[in-house]
Amino acid sequence: MNQNQTYPHQPMNQPQANLQAAAQLYPNQPYSNQDSPARTISAAEEKPDNIYTQNMKKHFPFFGIGSLLYAMFYAFCLYKNASGITYPFFVVGTLCYFFFSMKRLGVPYKKDSIFYVISIVLLGISNCMTNSPQILSINKFGIFLLSFVLILHTVYSDQTWNLPKYCMAILQTMGTCFVCLLRPFGDMISYFDAQKHQKTGKKSNFLSISIGILIAIPLLFLMTLLLSSADIVFAKMFEQFFEAINIWEIMCVLVLMTVVFFSSYAVYAALGTKNVKEEVNDNRVFDPIIAIVATAALSILYLMFSVIQIVYLFIGNMQLPDGHTYASYAREGFFQLLAVCILNLLLVLVCLYLFRDNMALKIILTVISGCTYIMILSSALRMIMYIDRYHLTFRRIQVLWTLAVIFLLMTGVTIFIYHKKFPLFAYGMAVVTVFYIALSFSHPDYWIARYNLVHEEYTESGRKYLISLSTDAAPAILNPDINPDITSIKDMRTDNLLSDTFDYVEYKENYILFWTNDYYDKIKYISEDMHLRNFNFSICTAQNYLID
Repeated sequence: MNQNQTYPHQPMNQPQANLQAAAQLYPNQPYSNQDSPARTISAAEEKPDNIYTQNMKKHFPFFGIGSLLYAMFYAFCLYKNASGITYPFFVVGTLCYFFFSMKRLGVPYKKDSIFYVISIVLLGISNCMTNSPQILSINKFGIFLLSFVLILHTVYSDQTWNLPKYCMAILQTMGTCFVCLLRPFGDMISYFDAQKHQKTGKKSNFLSISIGILIAIPLLFLMTLLLSSADIVFAKMFEQFFEAINIWEIMCVLVLMTVVFFSSYAVYAALGTKNVKEEVNDNRVFDPIIAIVATAALSILYLMFSVIQIVYLFIGNMQLPDGHTYASYAREGFFQLLAVCILNLLLVLVCLYLFRDNMALKIILTVISGCTYIMILSSALRMIMYIDRYHLTFRRIQVLWTLAVIFLLMTGVTIFIYHKKFPLFAYGMAVVTVFYIALSFSHPDYWIARYNLVHEEYTESGRKYLISLSTDAAPAILNPDINPDITSIKDMRTDNLLSDTFDYVEYKENYILFWTNDYYDKIKYISEDMHLRNFNFSICTAQNYLID
């Protein structure tokens, strides 16, 4: 007799009863008496594929070949080409590939994504219209940040997301990208396994072609060596061919393409997992009394400081401490005030996101916001006076730009204090993006050179700073109508060039005659390496001032 046989009159044990109850509740799920507890636990812990990951495996040829073509496109557009004409084409191509991929995954397009799309394209266009290293670096960071916000906005319902939620979502998605770096191999196996089990009778040639390519590469290498040793003319031809190409450059391009291939595929794989929770948790759990005590003390300090700014700086009719003049007092402390303004902005946001609503806290935060406005005006006034004395630099333009942005951001935060439905994150993104695009297209180096050249009393160090500016400044530095140190480009090149025997003393004594010539040589050197792929409008404009 089989000992495992169960008779109708025998009572079922507890595991059997649990299985039968589970089968009645979930009739579509397979349950078996042989399911061990360990197997049940592992099945529960394993996250099943969702519709997006299933679509990605189903359309592996599209994502695999698409990522490979994108890697080639990336290398062609950006390899050793940080500011060429190919940059806007790269940005547009990246956006097209992204939306085509989202369509294959089954993610619909959102009409309100147009703001991010236009902003990314404009920053890409700006990259080929400027040669300023600072602007180019910030442009690339802006494109990266806006692209991540765009992909999260496309995949998730982010209407209620705030700044902390977006920051956590970006970090979580980037972490998932690292986990998914090897997904192309797993998806390829799943794709071919699914193709094998299909009964449609269709045969895919993708695997056969891939295997053929892998076999052909070593065969070509071996046969080339044998044929080269067999015929001297054939060997000479290949020798000339390999001398014409740079093996190191080819290796660098292949490494870049490999990194871009796995990175681009990992991004879509990470988005397909959709492991970021869309709901926003209310983290305002702390007692507002804590924030009231801390911020009340700060608000008293800020009020005292604001009164001093109004009386001493804005009105300027009070007695200063000994050893200080009004000019020296006004031209110091702007960086410290900028830091305080940024910290105040963060402080108000922390209080709004972590502490429960309280009217007293709202009033105190409003006072801090008002005092921050006075600090912004004080810092801006000090910086303007400092520029009037020590002239203009890119960092000083950045300070003024940052103060203007903080002023508008603080306005949005002040509204958010009393109206929680105010879209603070979208407002902040719009303010920062629009203001930075305006700065990027304004060619700050040109205005720096123009402002400093109009002021005749600038030092040798000031001239050295002008030489360090990018080609954006050429329309000012090489323009005799703006630059008082030259009468014409032709006279500068014929009369002021250094002799073959370099005389450092003569150079120091006549530096005012030579600094513009140094900048001219710099522009000439930069423009000599420009060709079709790295064509840049700023360099092209500077070339118009070259006569030799």
